[in-house]
Amino acid sequence: MKKQVLLVPDKYILRRWTKNAKVSCVGDSALTFCTNDCSSTSLMSRHGLLAHKASLIVDDAACTDAQITYLMGEFEALHLRVKVIDDGVRAKGCGKRLKSSKEKAIAKGNRQCHICGHVGHDKRTCPQVIERSTTDTYQWADNDYVCTEDNVVQDDGTFASNASSHHGVVEWFL
Repeated sequence: MKKQVLLVPDKYILRRWTKNAKVSCVGDSALTFCTNDCSSTSLMSRHGLLAHKASLIVDDAACTDAQITYLMGEFEALHLRVKVIDDGVRAKGCGKRLKSSKEKAIAKGNRQCHICGHVGHDKRTCPQVIERSTTDTYQWADNDYVCTEDNVVQDDGTFASNASSHHGVVEWFL
């Protein structure tokens, strides 16, 4: 059932699928006339407005040969400028350029701590958190004892407590 198709007939290829699809605009069926805002009006009304302005200029310049020569040169230059205007449509498959990781890092900026807003550490290693945790509750890894501000080891190595109860046994090795 497979057939060797080497050429697709032109009658099956629509113009909108070709590279020339942008060459001419498609007009809408409802012909509206141009008002002050021509961006939302039809192709025919925009064409009519431009033709009217051009005919006014041609009527004024048709009096002398010097004006006709000057206007012909200006029309040629204007025609070339209008052809060159980029419509912003890029070729199929043409994406953005790839940025290097260095460019991405520069664009992101430095990471900041969410607690104090400084650069160089995060919320886990923030000096303010560490400072608060030294004055607040500690729980040792073996969970034998919970140390709070009330339970303090003095400079001579003895244990002093203002609390009425303890949560375990503490052994001190000096």
